Amino acid sequence: MRAMITYARGWNALAATRSLGRKGIEVVTGDEYDFSPASFSKYAIATFKYPNPDREPEAFLDALEAALRRYQPDVLIPIHKEGYLIARHRARFEPLVKFALPTIGQIERVHDKGTLALHCQKEDVPIPTTIVPETRDEFVRAARWFAYPAFVKVRQSAAAVGVKKVANADEAIGAFDRFVRDLGLGDGSWPLLQEGVPGDDYCATFLFDHGELRAAMTYHNLRSYPAKSGTGVLRETVAAPEIERIGAELLGKLGWHGVAEIDFRWDGKGGAPLLIEVNPRFWGGLPQAVEAGWDYPHLLFRLALDGRVDPVEPHATDVRTETPLMGLLATLQEIVHDEPRLEQMRYAYRKFKGGYVKGNRRKALNRFLGSVKEGVDLKGRLERAKSLLRDHRNTVSDVFRWSDPAPALGFLYPLAVFIKHGRISTELLVSEGRAVAKKT
Repeated sequence: MRAMITYARGWNALAATRSLGRKGIEVVTGDEYDFSPASFSKYAIATFKYPNPDREPEAFLDALEAALRRYQPDVLIPIHKEGYLIARHRARFEPLVKFALPTIGQIERVHDKGTLALHCQKEDVPIPTTIVPETRDEFVRAARWFAYPAFVKVRQSAAAVGVKKVANADEAIGAFDRFVRDLGLGDGSWPLLQEGVPGDDYCATFLFDHGELRAAMTYHNLRSYPAKSGTGVLRETVAAPEIERIGAELLGKLGWHGVAEIDFRWDGKGGAPLLIEVNPRFWGGLPQAVEAGWDYPHLLFRLALDGRVDPVEPHATDVRTETPLMGLLATLQEIVHDEPRLEQMRYAYRKFKGGYVKGNRRKALNRFLGSVKEGVDLKGRLERAKSLLRDHRNTVSDVFRWSDPAPALGFLYPLAVFIKHGRISTELLVSEGRAVAKKT
């Protein structure tokens, strides 16, 4: 048997390639760049290139059809958002290969953050307070009374691209205007404003068979990079029945078919989990699911090939996975930017300024120096660092396997991006269509 996967640069594509290969399935990988990790895997029997799906959709579809005719896979498995384009043109590909994808209507219902927010508000699905403006003036008015910190978000984006954390109305309006200018946004696509809520990031993953739930698992992002608003780079599987219930109900009502991942924000205590966004495709933390025993790539392959798949029984695991280097960088960033202590020092500085101006200079200076010493707290920071670094013990790498070492060469991919564009950014690495088009 043979499968074809797209977006071979992603570590999730590598996880899918290895998952399928271990089951004896040949894998053909495709991407718009050379040096993609999945193409180096021993399980990849061939690889092909295609144009950027966002900038050249027709050329991408032509290249994909040519590859399908040449390699004749049994199943096509899109990894990233090129799957949306395939779903839109499914009639073109259904005679050539089998695949398990939701309809383009279902995808658009949840991928657009504005449409999703309005749907959740209508269906009483718990989400942070969200403003979906119809005009710039409406956004500005809302920004003036909104609670901060908050996030300004582009309605259609991925991998934390098009998301800006803001501390006040002026920052929010500035971020809104920059997104509109840089991405050419307008009516029907204005950025939205969403409340920043406390808690941690939880990612609920699902497989559906024509509206029937077949598998669900949730992992917790212990670290994200960049911190607070980036993608998960150190993860662990957790039991989260309430989160999975909310997600399964949302997708089940839509008659979902295939995989999806839903981001939640949750304090892990008594508060309700809040739905943040839906990814109608494979997700960045797919290695976590596969290593923990939820073999989504193979399940999706069987669903596409056989037309059905049996339910997967839930099971507990203590597996942790991490993205090499990025996981360590996220931990170092958290050690350096200890928010409570930084806020303590900011408060001490404000007190010092007030006391110094009023003439109590020596007293104000002594109090300030004492606060700085307490805020720096080298011993406390060392213990904090040790605690954070312990999270990296016995983690499974998204990339390196002794049994399949060559994909580590996938770190050449950012170099290829730099050679082509003269710079590296998150937008370029994930090819977020319009953002890339406007900047190159």
